[in-house]
Amino acid sequence: MKKRMLALLLAATTALLAVSGCGKAEEDSVATGDLSGSEDAVDVNVGLIMGPPSMGLGYFMNEAKEKKTYNNFNFEVAGVDYSAVAASLNQGDYDIATVPSNVAAILYNNKDMKEEIKVIDIGNLGLLYILTTDPDISKLEDLKGRTVYSIGEGGPPEYTFDYLLEQAGLSDDVNFSFRPTPFEVLNLLQEEDDAIALLPQPFVEVAKLLVPNLRVAIDVTKAWEEEVDGTAESVTTVTVVRKKFLEEHEQAVVEFLNMAKKSTEYCLENVDKAAEWTDEFETFLNPEIAKKAIPECNICTVTGKEMKEILSGFLQIIYDLNPDAVGGSMPDDDFYYIPPSGVDKVAP
Repeated sequence: MKKRMLALLLAATTALLAVSGCGKAEEDSVATGDLSGSEDAVDVNVGLIMGPPSMGLGYFMNEAKEKKTYNNFNFEVAGVDYSAVAASLNQGDYDIATVPSNVAAILYNNKDMKEEIKVIDIGNLGLLYILTTDPDISKLEDLKGRTVYSIGEGGPPEYTFDYLLEQAGLSDDVNFSFRPTPFEVLNLLQEEDDAIALLPQPFVEVAKLLVPNLRVAIDVTKAWEEEVDGTAESVTTVTVVRKKFLEEHEQAVVEFLNMAKKSTEYCLENVDKAAEWTDEFETFLNPEIAKKAIPECNICTVTGKEMKEILSGFLQIIYDLNPDAVGGSMPDDDFYYIPPSGVDKVAP
């Protein structure tokens, strides 16, 4: 039974490295107008990735289940495969969905998409950590000449870490070695003396349970803040909406953002309850691990001008490293949805 539970947990985290993080931010004004006066309530189908992209939405999902929202929000946690979420969004099965930050840009730039999309919020910023049993690893410079194992090639983790190494002058001194599954990374941590891995929460907590003396040696988010000048931040996941749905039902999108803000605030302040909801709504597979991971997952809801500033800065970094990673070109202003009533940022 324990092996089965751990296998499920490990499988669930595969998607997390294809998406990698949200820094704490101050709360700004929020649009809280009378939504019922703007148009009739509508059904809103929301597709979520299992793990940090949905672990902070338990309060929102519970309110929707109890019919306490104005619109009818139908949440589906589509497992760990973000490509399935993107495909369902393109088919019109979802109106709103969570995806990795660079995948949102790829979808926007994809001329073959049936459904045009816009990004409406950032749901995670930085949640990556360097794990090892080596007591001599505590800063980026200590990785010189070493191999760092990870999964998620071609996603935010790769580009976040590559840029960080570049800023630290270590691009040619650290070997970044990818593995297709978290099982293989875990095996390396167990079998290779003082192996080093780059992993996100909540996989960090899973790994700690299975590898004696494993520790967080480097908080990549803190390292990023130390090495990267300006406002650029690492962005793991974002929420996107079908452009047609937004044009027809903007009030529903505004309610989604307001409820997401309330939910992330509540879940970060009430971690025990938030962990229970991860089990009830299957946004994660073990509430005890979720309880430890939620405070470290940088869960947030950042919208409007602040979202555009942060996300465009990160996408520019990715574009400069590899233009194909964002679909060949930087998204233009139409990619970013700026809510009405001055909602520039809603975040815990």
